[in-house]
Amino acid sequence: MGAANQLSFLPDDYLQCKAQRRSNIICAALAFIVIVTIGTAFTATEHLNHKADRDNALVQAQYADAARQIRQVQELQDKQRRMARQAELAESLLEKVPRSYLLAEITNALPEGVSLLDFVLDAKRHTSASASAPMTAYDRHKAAIDTTKGPPPAPLPEPVVYDVTMKLTGVADTDVQVSNFIGKLSRSPLLRDVNLVISDEYTMADQKLRRFQLEMTLDPNAEIKPGETLRHDAPPDRHAPSSREEVP
Repeated sequence: MGAANQLSFLPDDYLQCKAQRRSNIICAALAFIVIVTIGTAFTATEHLNHKADRDNALVQAQYADAARQIRQVQELQDKQRRMARQAELAESLLEKVPRSYLLAEITNALPEGVSLLDFVLDAKRHTSASASAPMTAYDRHKAAIDTTKGPPPAPLPEPVVYDVTMKLTGVADTDVQVSNFIGKLSRSPLLRDVNLVISDEYTMADQKLRRFQLEMTLDPNAEIKPGETLRHDAPPDRHAPSSREEVP
């Protein structure tokens, strides 16, 4: 019986071929799965790359638009600075304090018994100390870097500033009157650095008087706007020249 059960009518290589076919099917299925997985991963990667490219292009466009706006703002600010500098330059060419106002300010400060003999006004262009200062190592390094970026913009003209000095000579009955005169001038919003240079005895028409000489400067921040009038501590003195009544 055992020998009869071991009998087989199948070809000898049938089982081997069947196992081979099964292995081929399994390998093909696995290969298909791998190919599908790789294709899916490749497609997903390409989709992510395209999305990243679109996002990058959008960000670059936003950066370019922001840079354009910043450049426009900088150009506008530069234009505003140039216009402001030109306005300052035009304003510097005009007298901030007309000389008639200065004369009125001085004559209205004259106490009783004080008269003026001479008045000299001198204006010299102010020279800035920073213009002649030597360049530091940092300034030289920055200038060398700026030259590599192209020609620098044309420098803006500097406003013209004048140092106005005044010297006056007068006579008074006493030194007390001279002191009062100096005190009134020192309190003036237009003047500063009022100094007594000379004070000596002076004889005029057989009368002994005190001759004095004062030096002062115009406050560089002083300005008389159109329609503005000066305020004085005391009414005009009768010894003041009549020109003070013509001051607007």
